[in-house]
Amino acid sequence: MPELKHAFADNLRVRRAKKHWSQQQLAEASGVGVDAIGKYERCDCSPTLESIVKLSTALDCTPNDLCTFPEFK
Repeated sequence: MPELKHAFADNLRVRRAKKHWSQQQLAEASGVGVDAIGKYERCDCSPTLESIVKLSTALDCTPNDLCTFPEFK
C-alpha cells in the first residue's frame, strides 16, 4: 500500500488537473502557498490538516477525497 503522502500527492495533482489549474491558480484559490503545493505534489512534505481543508474547499471535494488511497476509491 502506498504511503498516504503519495496518495495525497496523486489525488491533489489529478483534481488540480481536472480544473485545468496551475499550481499558482490553486494557491490563489485556496490560500495555500504555491511552494507548499509543489512540495505536496512532489512528496517533499506532508500537508497540515488546515492545508488539506483549504485545498479540498478550493477543489470542490472533501478532505477525504484528497486522502483516499486509489484502491479504496
